[in-house]
Amino acid sequence: MGKLFHNPEPFRSEGRPYAMAVKAGKLVFLAGQLGVEFVQEKRTVVAPGNAARQLETILTNIRSVLEGIGAGLRDICWIQIFVTDIDDRLKMDPVRRRFFGEADLPAATMVEVSRLALPGAVVEVNAIAVIEDPPTQPPA
Repeated sequence: MGKLFHNPEPFRSEGRPYAMAVKAGKLVFLAGQLGVEFVQEKRTVVAPGNAARQLETILTNIRSVLEGIGAGLRDICWIQIFVTDIDDRLKMDPVRRRFFGEADLPAATMVEVSRLALPGAVVEVNAIAVIEDPPTQPPA
């Protein structure tokens, strides 16, 4: 089984030593995402300390990465969320519902950690998606 390594801009320009996403067969493994945007080509934490706003940015970025390999948020079957304050979980629920809807939600794990890679980052998310084969057209 071949693997597709996906590093879209602007993430590629950072020269990070990992892929943002790896597609292996029907599975897509997404690297941990922080709530960042690029300001003057520099990765900058969005709304330092604000878990809901960071999660919104993370899911927007994840959607963009997935779309680059022909997938979307609906294809995510599992997310893992790391937070620096477990009490932020209820603040993030409305954001999760806005991006995933009310039905067919992905399985999820949330873990509190002491800190994340960038100062001000309070949420990190990684995910696994499954891309189903497109329906085949019957012969004409």
